[in-house]
Amino acid sequence: MVKTKSVGDNQSIYDLMFAAIANRKLPPGLKLSEERLCRVFGVSRTRLREVFFRLAQDRIITLKHNRGAYVTRPTARDATEVFAARRAIEVSVVEQLANSAGAQVIKRLEQHLAEEASARSEKDHARLTQLTGDFHLLLAELSGNSIYHDIVRRLTALSSLIIYLYDSPSASACKDNEHSNIVEAISSGDAITAKSLMLEHLEHVEKSLKIDDEEQDDFDIESVFKEMLS
Repeated sequence: MVKTKSVGDNQSIYDLMFAAIANRKLPPGLKLSEERLCRVFGVSRTRLREVFFRLAQDRIITLKHNRGAYVTRPTARDATEVFAARRAIEVSVVEQLANSAGAQVIKRLEQHLAEEASARSEKDHARLTQLTGDFHLLLAELSGNSIYHDIVRRLTALSSLIIYLYDSPSASACKDNEHSNIVEAISSGDAITAKSLMLEHLEHVEKSLKIDDEEQDDFDIESVFKEMLS
């Protein structure tokens, strides 16, 4: 078993767990053992449960009475609702960016695209998977709307669970040119095209999913956080 020193405040633990789930390091349906995680983070059960409560509010873990905490296992209906919400929010995000983005915003987006291209050329699927999710979060951040950013942050985390559950965790559901086409439309100030491309992109991701009911095997949760804390 991995034992570490305390990672700090509850926010640090929350950030680590949120990132582990959002980046598909923890599988949907995984039971989050309080004993093991308290050892990993060097904290009490009381503190860990406070973090669990926040993650449950984000809907990326599920608290079951007398059974404990589990990484949320989205249903087919959940998937439909999440992508419907993403279409509603992210179309507004790219519209706002196309109407207002300056040179610095475009530069940050192009830098991100370069990172995606590098990960793709190096066949670093884990890194590419994280970057393709981060692209949507970056768009929301650059919009300057903190509410959009918070909602997209939660929705992309839920999307990661959905993709983990219904598709290969190492596969990227994003076609090579979809993000770059969106950035090109934003850069040219073409809000109509940017909105259309975002809708097509999210619909493609959703339609790529293959619904099944496979169960997860026993999982080495300690190794995930040992790597993140190293």
